Amino acid sequence: MKKWTLAALLALCWGCAHGGTADIATLTSNSDQVIWEAGHKAFEKKQWENARQFFKRIVDGFPNSEFGPQARLGTADSYFNEGGTGNYVLAAGAYREFLTFYPSHPRSDYAQFQVGESFWKQKNGPDRDQTATLSALDEFERVVQYYPNSPSAAQAKVRVDECRQSLARSEYMAGYFYQKTRKAYRSATVRYESVLKDFPDYKRTDEVLFRLGQALTLSGRRPEALPHLDRLLRQYPDSEYVAEAKKIMEGPAGLSLPSVPAPVSAPAPPG
Repeated sequence: MKKWTLAALLALCWGCAHGGTADIATLTSNSDQVIWEAGHKAFEKKQWENARQFFKRIVDGFPNSEFGPQARLGTADSYFNEGGTGNYVLAAGAYREFLTFYPSHPRSDYAQFQVGESFWKQKNGPDRDQTATLSALDEFERVVQYYPNSPSAAQAKVRVDECRQSLARSEYMAGYFYQKTRKAYRSATVRYESVLKDFPDYKRTDEVLFRLGQALTLSGRRPEALPHLDRLLRQYPDSEYVAEAKKIMEGPAGLSLPSVPAPVSAPAPPG
């Protein structure tokens, strides 16, 4: 094992003086096992920064250590458990680093799932930017694709569905905004059609069909609206929108927008 440089030791001392209390004697030990045990103990006490110092010492100072994979995963877990947007970003990077170094490790499925969870923790409600949700969806789909027999796969499938529901809701709400606020019926139509095409598993499809029929009718395209409204009646006979859909189908082409409350964002599922 290479000796640590003076600069590295000074950096450790600076870390200890600024919020960390990791023992220098342990950090500079020649035993990776001693350092690992100290890191594990700090982790169990939720001393996240101290744990990271020990884990990173193993990664940087003992490249061939048997504790290397655990130390990298421990570093990622410490960021994730500490929480906060910045730490979730660092956690995702650390989990991905683990996967780069140990793609066939027995815990690679866990690391891949945790990448998704790191983005899931950053996701917004459907009325806000969905970048983190899209990233989470991609990572959870990787779990299902590459680790289909993993215990993580079942939970990843749940997360995939939750991400898709949020993305569909976001697209729907954008359409409703165009329809209700701007009277931009053609723009609303594009959004509603996107939900039907890209998210056939959306759990509130009846609402989308109704709004699409409504927007098409209000933009002078009533013949195009009728198949969507008919589908609503056939597939969702108990929907709260059935009565209004029947009025549109039976009424004149020039309809005013019924007075209905704006959709409320579905509460985010527990993370």
